[in-house]
Amino acid sequence: MLRWTPLLLLISDTLLAVESAEKGLGVKTTPLGTESLFQTAGGLLLILGLIIGGAWLFKRYAHLPMAGKGYVKVLGGASVGARERVVVVEVENARLLLGVAPGQVRTLYELPAGDAFQQELTKAHGEGTSDRTAVS
Repeated sequence: MLRWTPLLLLISDTLLAVESAEKGLGVKTTPLGTESLFQTAGGLLLILGLIIGGAWLFKRYAHLPMAGKGYVKVLGGASVGARERVVVVEVENARLLLGVAPGQVRTLYELPAGDAFQQELTKAHGEGTSDRTAVS
């Protein structure tokens, strides 16, 4: 009961002030009148509109670069487990193959930059197909 004492005192003071104001003005005011209901609903709609508008603006402009170009560009990635990924990133014209797991990032391989990577991939793919056709 002691926990509720300050709250009860606050409510009783508020009710006493409303009652004395009603007697002094000679007007009966209702806290749930139409005017106060519309005022409360209007304020609520205004706040909800501001929140929705802010979310829309954030969603629309969140992907824009804020300060120049970034130094790290993610080129692609693949999931290799429940919480593990392999990601290819480019940093100052160097491509890195990274292994990403919870709490750690490891460099798996440094790939040749630019067209050299495409040539190596084509060469490796060509060698793989010739081996398969020779076995068949």
